[in-house]
Amino acid sequence: MDIVAQLEVRSKGVNEAIKSYLEDGENQKLLLAVQHYPSAGGKRLRPVLAEVVAQAIGGAGEKAIPFAAAIELIHNFTLVHDDVMDNDDMRRGRPSVHVLFDEPTAIIAGDALFARAFEALSETDVPSESTRRLLKLTAHAVWLIAEGQQEDMDFERIPHTKLSIGDYERMIWKKTAVLFECAAEGGAIIAKGTEEQISAMRDYARNLGAGFQIYDDILSLLGDEKLTGKPVGNDIRNGKRTLIVLHALKELESDDPGRKILLSALGNADATPDQLTEAVQVLKDCGSIDFAREKARRHAIQGKKCLEILEPSEEKDFLVAAIDYAVDRNV
Repeated sequence: MDIVAQLEVRSKGVNEAIKSYLEDGENQKLLLAVQHYPSAGGKRLRPVLAEVVAQAIGGAGEKAIPFAAAIELIHNFTLVHDDVMDNDDMRRGRPSVHVLFDEPTAIIAGDALFARAFEALSETDVPSESTRRLLKLTAHAVWLIAEGQQEDMDFERIPHTKLSIGDYERMIWKKTAVLFECAAEGGAIIAKGTEEQISAMRDYARNLGAGFQIYDDILSLLGDEKLTGKPVGNDIRNGKRTLIVLHALKELESDDPGRKILLSALGNADATPDQLTEAVQVLKDCGSIDFAREKARRHAIQGKKCLEILEPSEEKDFLVAAIDYAVDRNV
């Protein structure tokens, strides 16, 4: 299955919905700022996940579009704020919102996207009890995302010796996997799935999200900047304690020259391209990138087991292909 082509086809409805939620407003600068990332495209994996799960369980894909739009608006709100915090200048091949406009406008734009997300969610045509459940689910997800982002920033200032791979896994669950969980669980709720189905879709999406983030960490080191739209090596410059870095620092002995090379670039805002290239080579040589690939692959295997609850369908095939794509892609 060509998952990229499927995402493009299946995201048409949610793209129209997102466009409609970002058309109205009196301040032109703010409108342009909130439209900047959504109009640049993106994979739309999260909103399509909500639609596909709803369709797979109860034939309710169309019904899930407002909720799916809310998920994508929340995702874009987090990207705007993340880029300010991480000082990333590029996103989806375009200048970041805070670069194109300014930091205060970027913060306001993120807040505005957040507001529109809940407007979209409120228009999901489900019984009032399900609406309350979706609201609680989504609000809790955003809280956990905020915790995850804070932990990601805190980790940059915590000595790596005090951080474990378990700490990293819990952080990425909050920062990344939770919104995938929210999308899939919400889709199952909209489709009136059983509690067993809802739980299975949540677990599937947790594994998809974790694998997606681990592979994102790999792409930040090995990806093609023209395809990813993000500067390669910025995670090292920013001192990110990724799974790859934590594994390497546990594997490399204190007197290993590779350890010195890695630490000289890690968290060094002035690290040169050559320093970053050398640091990436160290991560390759000590097996840390391969370790991360295997970890992502195991998440894909676990996620696919959760899909056994679904009847055979095109949507089930899509979900299998989606988790494979999450852990083996070029963007």
